[in-house]
Amino acid sequence: MKNKDQFMQISTPEAAPLERHIHVTIPASEVESGVTQRLRNKARSARFPGFRPGKAPLAIVERHYGSDALMETFDQLINEHYAQAVREQSLRPVGRPDVQVEKGGRGEDFVFTAVVEVYPEFEPQVPEAAVIRKTAEVSEADVDATIDIMRQQRRVYVKAERAAQNEDRVTVDFQGLMDGEPMPGGDVVDYQVVLGGGRLLPDIEQGLVGMSDGEEKSVSVQFPEDYHVAELAGKNAEFHLQVKEVAAPQLPELDAEFALALGIEDGDVAALRQEVKENLEREAQRLSHAQVKAQILDLVADSNQPDLPKQMLAQELEQLKKDPNAGNHNDLDSIARRRVVLGLVLSEIVRREKLQASSGEVTQVIRDMAEQYEDPDQFVAWYRSKPEQLEQAEAMVLEDKVVAWLLERVKVTEEPVSFNQLIGRAPAPQTLSE
Repeated sequence: MKNKDQFMQISTPEAAPLERHIHVTIPASEVESGVTQRLRNKARSARFPGFRPGKAPLAIVERHYGSDALMETFDQLINEHYAQAVREQSLRPVGRPDVQVEKGGRGEDFVFTAVVEVYPEFEPQVPEAAVIRKTAEVSEADVDATIDIMRQQRRVYVKAERAAQNEDRVTVDFQGLMDGEPMPGGDVVDYQVVLGGGRLLPDIEQGLVGMSDGEEKSVSVQFPEDYHVAELAGKNAEFHLQVKEVAAPQLPELDAEFALALGIEDGDVAALRQEVKENLEREAQRLSHAQVKAQILDLVADSNQPDLPKQMLAQELEQLKKDPNAGNHNDLDSIARRRVVLGLVLSEIVRREKLQASSGEVTQVIRDMAEQYEDPDQFVAWYRSKPEQLEQAEAMVLEDKVVAWLLERVKVTEEPVSFNQLIGRAPAPQTLSE
């Protein structure tokens, strides 16, 4: 631009280091040239009474379309000069600019200021602390425990000619009384409950233990102070119980029929055990990687303190407020700040190291997600049909590449643990000093 400094000035407020105020003055002659060109374009197709199409005098066209031509010219000049400032100053805007027109009209200079936030310039800090990678070998006992869970999930209940005990399914009628009066909703018929599952109040479950078919008795119950029905919280009541059936759990045998039901074509139990073991090994690798990733990202968030764009913070906070799983609303500000810090650091590493996600890597991420669905190909087709989801898959690939880049630069300590400890099913053994 001729005499660029005369027409464009860029400043950064001391109180807002990520803001860029782009102040632009465009000569009246440039405005007039743009308006005239637009009016001529409109004149080619404009229709006015008494004139053939495109033959009306420019003065008549201006009378009808002058204001529109001026606004369109302003829009074009703002876009052109803003883009020029971004290009020449190598700005990296966070979002769209806030444009304030300070002066503008026919025959006068057009003056506007565009305010935009930019991404911070900073050097990502690699954490100095060590990362612990927990590794686990899958044992035959782990396979046994998993198969036992699978059998439990397929258990059936068989009528038992004995008193009820924990893990039995009991069919019961009960009537609740409070102060000698029937409780609203306190009469239930043919209710089935597995004892020990915690679905009923503890006093009722304990009362059912030891009862047999056809037996009746009354039990005293105290509702907990935090009971979900406020009118009953902390109150005492009496429930009359009538057991109609006691059924004991029966697990399927670990045989060919069980293996076939789980998709093992020839019903080979050894093949079933091998498939379970391979699945557990994949799960162990996934969990180990996820735990390492969580550690390194926590360390990155703690080690970097870039200036945070207000717009990114506001957007993140708004998303958290809409998320029912976001947790305590008192912590949303800190959660939003952490997410923005991580996003900035990871993006900066991607930019500096020129990391890229190939189409094959993105496809593999989508296929990995599709494995949990009955029709993986249908899921892949649906996922790839939405551009925003493809962007999310690409972001997942890049995030893993950044984590791999970071792990090459931090100390990683291997810690062998049992499979149960890895998945959080068993506590770590105590040392003598504890």
